[in-house]
Amino acid sequence: MNDKIREMKTYFYFKILALFALVLELSSCSTTSTFNVKSDPLQADVYFKLPKNGEKKTLGKTPIQMPMAELKQTLGDELAAGQYFTLIIEKQGFKSETVMIPASRFGTMMTDIEVSLKKGNDDQEEKLAKDVLNRLFLAQKFALTQQFERAQIELDKILVDYPKFSRAMSMRASIFYVQKNYQESLKWYEEALKVDPQMDEAVKMTAKVRSALGGRLPAEDRAATSTGGKP
Repeated sequence: MNDKIREMKTYFYFKILALFALVLELSSCSTTSTFNVKSDPLQADVYFKLPKNGEKKTLGKTPIQMPMAELKQTLGDELAAGQYFTLIIEKQGFKSETVMIPASRFGTMMTDIEVSLKKGNDDQEEKLAKDVLNRLFLAQKFALTQQFERAQIELDKILVDYPKFSRAMSMRASIFYVQKNYQESLKWYEEALKVDPQMDEAVKMTAKVRSALGGRLPAEDRAATSTGGKP
């Protein structure tokens, strides 16, 4: 009996030692857990932007391997449970990448972020977007002053660069509708719906144009016709 008890004590003693060793190992890992950011290509600038003030601060260049404790100290009190913070990876000649990281990830042993940057220029894309909006505004201005041909020219310029831009297609269709060119109007509304089937304006106007093609003018058009186009 005594031998059995000694055997059990020895067994539990080594179990406790093994458990203690495991605790030490986990504790050691938690103090050396890291935050890793890699990019292709390398040497991309890494920034973080916290939710409270939106300020952009630098973390360094990729590849980054930062102890988690150091990262938490860098982020400060703004990193609270349940929050997200934004990681931004930028390199000249490439499109920037944005990654939203939940604060809960910082309780893990390791956080790895890997991004593959695509060639391009964000400034150039922003300029193109502004140019499209300006042309769209100009086309609308020409259409309102019944300079329909000039309006269509501006829409042509947009559709050459962005052939699937449904808003330009819809505006072109509306200009043809005002000119009572219902065949062309229907054609362009249908083209817009191929790109964006949920475009409410195109859905409603397609029904009106089909009605007009069937000889059943919409109520507002019948009223305009009976009064010679006057309200």
